[in-house]
Amino acid sequence: MGKVERMGSGIERMRELMRDAGLKEPLFEMDEFFRVAFYRDPLYSLKAESVESSQKTTQKTTQKTTQKTTQKTTQKILEAISKKSDITQKELAAVIGITQDGVKYHIDRLRKKGILKRIGPDKGGDWEIVNEQTPKT
Repeated sequence: MGKVERMGSGIERMRELMRDAGLKEPLFEMDEFFRVAFYRDPLYSLKAESVESSQKTTQKTTQKTTQKTTQKTTQKILEAISKKSDITQKELAAVIGITQDGVKYHIDRLRKKGILKRIGPDKGGDWEIVNEQTPKT
């Protein structure tokens, strides 16, 4: 058929090509099976780069998602308070769909930023939106 160029020269040619490229020679194993392990240049290794890249991408995505979620939650809290100034944290949690601790966290942030303040006692008081701007996280 004319398919064989040089019979029996393939393994030696692989060894030469790897040496010429400055790489470790391939490892040949023969038992019940015939196996070859080729070693690549560490410069082109995908493992180290992909792990580092994946970690950076995950970190950026997490930060963006957290910012967006925080902004949406903050906006929902301010909208609910603007509709009912005497709304409780328990009611806010039910309306927004987060825990009471989550509501407390967001309210504390809004108070520290001067956007929200409490008028009157904890029970029976009202919320006042001091600054209508949605805070940046």
